[in-house]
Order: sequence, then C-alpha cells, then structure tokens
Amino acid sequence: MGDFGFTTTKKNLGDADASNLTLPWSALNADTPAERAHLLSMGRRALCSAWVYDGVADSRGMPIMWGALGEREDTWLDTTFPIYSPMSLLDSRYAIRDGKFVDTKSTDTVSWTGLSLRGLASNLINLATNQKNGGTLPFDCTYVNEPGNHQRTDYQAWNVQNLNVKTLLTNIANVQGGPDMTFRPYWSDDGHVRCRFLAGSDADVYLDMDHAPIVLNSFPGGGSLEDLTISYALPYQRVYGTGAGTDASVLTTLAEDLTSITGSMDPPILREMTYSDSDAANLGVLKPKVRAVLNANKVTSMQFTGNIDVNDTDSNGTLLHPLGSFWPGEVFHLDVSGFPTLPDGRYETRLMEMSGDQSSKVKLKFDVMDALF
Repeated sequence: MGDFGFTTTKKNLGDADASNLTLPWSALNADTPAERAHLLSMGRRALCSAWVYDGVADSRGMPIMWGALGEREDTWLDTTFPIYSPMSLLDSRYAIRDGKFVDTKSTDTVSWTGLSLRGLASNLINLATNQKNGGTLPFDCTYVNEPGNHQRTDYQAWNVQNLNVKTLLTNIANVQGGPDMTFRPYWSDDGHVRCRFLAGSDADVYLDMDHAPIVLNSFPGGGSLEDLTISYALPYQRVYGTGAGTDASVLTTLAEDLTSITGSMDPPILREMTYSDSDAANLGVLKPKVRAVLNANKVTSMQFTGNIDVNDTDSNGTLLHPLGSFWPGEVFHLDVSGFPTLPDGRYETRLMEMSGDQSSKVKLKFDVMDALF
C-alpha cells in the first residue's frame, strides 16, 4: 500500500513524505512575519505538488503529492520543512472510539463483519478521521462498509499500543490476498485538494489494471530506462514465528523448506529469520502469515531499479511518460538487452516505488521477482 501509490509490495503502505523542502521567502505571497507564519502554519496547512506540462488536462497541473506541513527551520534567506503524507498522519491516529478510553478499565471493542478487505481499511480510516472529534482530514474513505467475507473483531481498546491505524492498514494489505492500497490527491474544487483512498478488490488485489502495460527498454548506452541496476537477495529456509502473549505464554510456530539444502549436492548456506505479529492470538491466524513470509523469501530474488526522464518526448514532441500518467502498482514491461548478467528478453513486473527531487529524473523501483538462477 502506498501513499499516493508511491509504494506497493512489499506493501507496508510506504511514506510519500517529502523531507528538507526548502523555499526562499520570495516564493511566498506574504510580506509580513504574521502573513508568513499564517501561510506556513505547522500542523494546520498542507501543500500539494502538481506536475504541469503541455497538454495537461487542468492548467493547475496533475496533483502528485499532498501533505501537511511539518516542523520548520527558518533562516534569514529561506525556510525548510517536511510534508507529512496521509499515511504519516494516520501513524498518529488510533482505532479507538471517542469516549471509550476511560479511567481504570477500557473494554470497548471495535469490530466489523462481512466486509471486503478494502471496506475494512476504509472503515478504519473513517474511524480515525471523521469519527473523531476534531479529527477530520480531506480523505475520501471510498469503500466504507463495502460487503465481503472478512471480519475484524480484535480491535480492543485496552490493546491501544497495537491499534496504530497505519500499522493496522499495513497488516490488512499484507495478509494473504491483501489488496494494493494508495492515497491519490485530486482537485476537489477551484481551491481545494482532497485525497482519494484507493485499493484493489478482493477479486483483483492490484490497482490500475485497466490499460496496457507501460514498456521501457534498456540496452548498452541507452534506453528509456537509464542506469539499470539489478539487486539480489539471498533466500531463507526457515522462519520462526511468534504471536500474542508474554514470556513463556507467547504463541509460536515454525515454517521451513529445506529442499534446496537437503536435495542438492551443492547446497546454499542455511539461513533463518523471525516474524512477529503480536495481534495473532491463535495458530490459525499466525501460521498462514509465517508460511507466507517463508514463501516470499525461500528463493533468491532480484529487483530492477532505474531512472526515467519524465520530460522525454517522441518524434512529435509529445511527452512519453509525464508524471501522473503512471503510478506504482501498474504493470511494466522491461525490455532488456546486453546486460552483463541477465538474459536478453522482456521482464514483466510492477512498479513498486517512485522517488526523485525537483528535476525531471525519477527513480523507479520495481517489484521483487525470482532470480533466473
């Protein structure tokens, strides 16, 4: 799940934050200290970054990122501050109903039954914003109460340390069959921006599957995907899982696949890892998660990264890949030839993450895939 779609699998919902954003005082439409302080009110104002290019549908540009202004550092010449994305804002909200966390004991339980996974996620966002006194944010909780066959009955007020909404959304995204999730900004009227929560359905967990894959190529000395890098990760053969409980009462389970070690004359080195989910109170919940972790890590994996120039044009001067025309979660076809350690061919993957600065170069990171050896 990614803020504005800037991160997908491993989902973890990403952080579409911007740090060290520096503006000269001349960039502000303000002349007095009071006016500047008003425009840059920390924790009150928000900033939307839009990409403007020839042919964009709205003259204000395509909204790309939205975030609340964080703590400033002011100098004589400029001001520097971060912007906090929707997911970062939800990191400081908890799935507790107003008035239900009280002195002595808090026994309230938030539960939903018969909803889709994205319906559950929308209900959590709605609880954390619209249903809290003073908690409203410009978020569209798109799938509130959408029917499905899932339930959540374990949001108990006394367990507040584990009810961080960002964490709960991440858990939903990362369950087996969990959907991609993202926030995307849009112009809601002439003067305002809202963020629409989007997620894949229970039937199709991916986003943006309604158009043809985007094709990029890379070859010695050129290509639309520049500076191609391939990173590898070694596999794990055993995962130790722990769930709810304290001390000796902690729930445990093991998942392992030693086939690559016991079935080979040239075996790899045994590697073990751990997985913990303090919300998993029974084996039926914990064991599938641990098995999923093992399945995701039991073979050597590889990952493509590279850069594109969003100002690149075709022979007619039309932009090939302007910002806003693609988002993480979308399918890409990477045509690679001449790479020293990779067979020539087309590699189908999904965009996992976008990052960049104020230039036209954007770094793309793609989903992890099984290595070809």
